[in-house]
Amino acid sequence: MFFKKKPVLKMNHKISVIIPLYNHEKFIKEAIKSVLNQTYTNLELIVIDDGSRDASLTIAQSFQDPRLTVISQENNGAHNTINRGLDLATGDYLTILNSDDVYEKDRLEKCISFLINNSDTHLVCTYIKVINESGKTQGIKQGWKNMEPWPFPNKDISFAKDDDFAKNLLMSNFISTTSNMVFTKELYQRIGGMRNLRFAHDWDFALRAAEYGKCFLIEEALMGYRIHGNNTIHTNRKHMLFEICWIYAANLHRFESTLIFTNDPLIELEELSESINLQGNDKLLWILRSYFEAHRKRGVQSPELEILDKSVLRESLFKYIVE
Repeated sequence: MFFKKKPVLKMNHKISVIIPLYNHEKFIKEAIKSVLNQTYTNLELIVIDDGSRDASLTIAQSFQDPRLTVISQENNGAHNTINRGLDLATGDYLTILNSDDVYEKDRLEKCISFLINNSDTHLVCTYIKVINESGKTQGIKQGWKNMEPWPFPNKDISFAKDDDFAKNLLMSNFISTTSNMVFTKELYQRIGGMRNLRFAHDWDFALRAAEYGKCFLIEEALMGYRIHGNNTIHTNRKHMLFEICWIYAANLHRFESTLIFTNDPLIELEELSESINLQGNDKLLWILRSYFEAHRKRGVQSPELEILDKSVLRESLFKYIVE
C-alpha cells in the first residue's frame, strides 16, 4: 500500500508577526517562543513594548534570533502600537499576537497555505483554545458555532442559520481576539489598520475586511487565547457596551443592500431583529447612527472616528448606556 506524501509548502512568502507588548512579563516568553518555533520559518517577529512598567521588555530583549526585532516606545495605546508594527512589516502576510496569547506550532503554516491556495481570500481565522493563566485548556471556541458572548434566543431565524462568515460576524465578534487573524498585506493597505477602540478594534477590522473581500474560518484550534484577571475586556463594561453600539453604527451600512435587505423584506427584517443584541442599548445605536449619517451628508468623511478621538464627545453618551 502506498501513501500519498503531504505536499510540502514552499516558504517563498514572508509573514510578519506583530506582538504589542504591555506589562505581560508572565506570558511574553511563551508568546515569543510560540512564534519562533513555528513550522513555517520564513517570518519576521516585531515586538513593540508599549511602555511596560515590569520586566516585559527585558525578557523580550533576551532572545537571540535574527528574525526578531524588539522596539521600545512610550505608552501609546494598543491600536497605535499594532498599527506601527504593521507599517514596519515587510511580509506578504501579516498577523498579530497579543502578548498573553500563544500559537500552535503549525498555525502559520496552515493559515498561509490556505491563503496561497485560495487567492480570493484575504483573511483567515481559526477555532481557538481558551486557556487559563497557567495554560490549561478551558474549552474550544468554534467560531460562531458556540460560546456566544451574549444570548440569541432564536438562532434558527437569525443570520446564524446561513453559516455565512460575514453574517455571523455581524452577530458578534466570533473571532474573539486580535491574535486570531492572518491577512494579506493588500488587505491592510486597502482598508487601513486598527482604529481607536479599546475592546473591539479586532471586530471593527474584521467587518471592514469582510466588506472588502472573502474571509474564511479554518475549523481547527490553532492558537491559545488566554483568559486571566487582567484581560482588557474585564476592565470597563460601560465602555465596552458603548463600543458594541459604535461597531454597529459605524459598520452596519457596509452590508445593507449587498448582504442584508436583498430579498424578502419580511424574512430579512426578522433575521436582523434576531441577529443583533445590544443588551438594552438600542437607543444609543440610533443616536450614534443618526449622528454619523447627518455628518456624512455635510461632507464629513469619517464622523465615526471623530467620536472615538474626542473623549468628551464620546463620554457624553455614557449616561445613556444601560449596564
